Amino acid sequence: MNYPPARYPADAEHITIYYDREYFAAWPFNHGFKAFSETELLISFSRGPCNYATPFDMAHHVVDARGGEYVTMRSTDGGETWPADSLRSLGSRQDIERPLHLRPDAKPSAPYDWASPDFFLTAGFGIPPERDQSIGYLQYSRDRGHTWEGPYRMPDFGFNWVQVKPDYILRPDGLVLLFVTAGIQDSAAKNRQVAVYASSDGGMTWNYLAPIIATSPDTHFVKRYYASPALLEDGRILVALRCQIDAGSTWPEIFESCDGGRTWAFVSRPADWGGPTDLTLLEDGRLLAVYGYRVVPYGIRARVSEDDGRTWGPELILRDGAGSWDLGYPRTVLLGGGKVMTAYYFNRADDRIQLRGGVRHIAATVFTP
Repeated sequence: MNYPPARYPADAEHITIYYDREYFAAWPFNHGFKAFSETELLISFSRGPCNYATPFDMAHHVVDARGGEYVTMRSTDGGETWPADSLRSLGSRQDIERPLHLRPDAKPSAPYDWASPDFFLTAGFGIPPERDQSIGYLQYSRDRGHTWEGPYRMPDFGFNWVQVKPDYILRPDGLVLLFVTAGIQDSAAKNRQVAVYASSDGGMTWNYLAPIIATSPDTHFVKRYYASPALLEDGRILVALRCQIDAGSTWPEIFESCDGGRTWAFVSRPADWGGPTDLTLLEDGRLLAVYGYRVVPYGIRARVSEDDGRTWGPELILRDGAGSWDLGYPRTVLLGGGKVMTAYYFNRADDRIQLRGGVRHIAATVFTP
């Protein structure tokens, strides 16, 4: 077995998308990133006021659930610049989610074209009305994020809670598969599992299709959740799952379905540590897995597979120099010509504002895998 050292991509270019010393900005994995064309890109992320004075000020439940809002930003030059005046708020979490509990049966007025180059999906998982009862929901745009519909509450199908993210594929037969993290009573699955939801009418209604459940002996203490899917040319579906014991002990695993998402089997573990992992099918058919590297030295890393996720090449160091593990949650888009842009949230060890790392901001790396 060969153990090649981690390496830096030769052409990596780092870009700052959003940085504000008075905000904690994070989690593009949760909310979405898309290239509508070679020039127009849209990213969605969460931000919340933060003065970086005490650890409590930057606790995730404070900057996100209590004071956070979902926003989008747009680039019209292929991701090179992100004008501040392109930032648009989709509403504070309080504004978005409180009315949600009053209209659980609201539905879109018409089906969505999930294959449209103008379609954009963002998601949220709700402020729990009671303990452990988070409600997942979707917001849709038919016109590249200029106008929005929703939020529309997702069914829970009897789960304790549901966390929804824009993790979906469109099956060749037109069925939309959405990969949802759901809370369950069974402690053998660490109280959560990935559930596959399906819509046959363009997102008007949703049905439960199948679970993704690991069969390894460690399921009683390892959490597996946050699935990032990729549809291969032959119809097989791969997902990267986040596996976690604690913030540092996190790693990716790849699972595969050969029957359209009904049953799943373990394929590989791409890396020693990292997560959550964004899985992207490249233009040449290879797979790119990008993840936050939440152990020392903190940063953003990636690997490439040339055999549909069975084996993985040398680890790529997309970004280092972070001041803490509080980073990652990447999303990747194809830019054409073999290049990709991976967006993530980051903190710099050399930032003049320091509290367990620098100001949490949205950054990106452009490179050729």
